[in-house]
Amino acid sequence: MNSVLVCVTGQMSCERLIVAGAEIAKREDRPLAVMHVARAGSGMLGYQNEPEALEYLLKCSVTHGADMLVRKSDDVIGTIEAEARNRDVKVIVAGRAVNYGGWDLLDELKLRLPDVRFEILSA
Repeated sequence: MNSVLVCVTGQMSCERLIVAGAEIAKREDRPLAVMHVARAGSGMLGYQNEPEALEYLLKCSVTHGADMLVRKSDDVIGTIEAEARNRDVKVIVAGRAVNYGGWDLLDELKLRLPDVRFEILSA
């Protein structure tokens, strides 16, 4: 499928990631998917306004022609990796805190998915 995968958290501000992913998907003529992985022990999305955020992100995804996937797993990295391989993802779009200063799941994903291009947006 050679698709674009946007990784989101349960925050409405992730709309910017969906928009960026949609632009890449359109420019490169690739299918678009949006994915959130919630840890098994947390609420649906793990944030206070989770129902509203999920609905909002779903609407944003639909508006931009994307499938939206929500998975529950304690293995967030492995779950994203498996979906990326299943969809033959070529580009992953994700956000990272401005004050990033160490190793995080995106660094691990880059090691596991060396043929995938990562577009990392700062908040």
